[in-house]
Amino acid sequence: MDVGLLTLPEIREIYRKRLKHDFPANEVKPLAMIEKAFRDGRYRCYGVREGDDLLAYAFFVLTGDLYLLDYYAVKKDLRGSGIGSGFLEELGSRCLDEASCVLVEVDDPSSAGSDQEKEIRERRLAFYRRNGLSDTGARARTFGADFLILEFPKGEPHSKEEARVFYLRIYRSLLPERICERWVKIF
Repeated sequence: MDVGLLTLPEIREIYRKRLKHDFPANEVKPLAMIEKAFRDGRYRCYGVREGDDLLAYAFFVLTGDLYLLDYYAVKKDLRGSGIGSGFLEELGSRCLDEASCVLVEVDDPSSAGSDQEKEIRERRLAFYRRNGLSDTGARARTFGADFLILEFPKGEPHSKEEARVFYLRIYRSLLPERICERWVKIF
């Protein structure tokens, strides 16, 4: 599996051609915000390729040694093929060494608007659990989207309260305080 860091031009292309289609509109940050965080060293993006074909990508927000998996997607026609699990394993074994904690937002199945959406969210949650991520017990509502906060396996799991503090620290590093106060709630 060919996993590597993505450049800013590659990130822009992924954003325009894939990310905006892979995620709901209310979960897509403005590209300018991603670009600024990337230039400031607070955003890191990885891709897995086969030749010139991008099979999957992972975008992380970094706040010191705290990471938040911001976007993770596998090419639609390859979902269920094992690419996603292999990519997560590669990220964990080769790319996330300097992180003390890696949090992951997963859409909360209980807030789905339809049975079909609930099923998709449950499958996504099951994928992460199968791949060793644990539920911190923390929940968030961020820009109107409800999330469960999971943790990537890195030593001893953190407590719910620690996960809450880490999550807010990450968002406060990205957003002005007034925006955070209004749009980022953690339970």
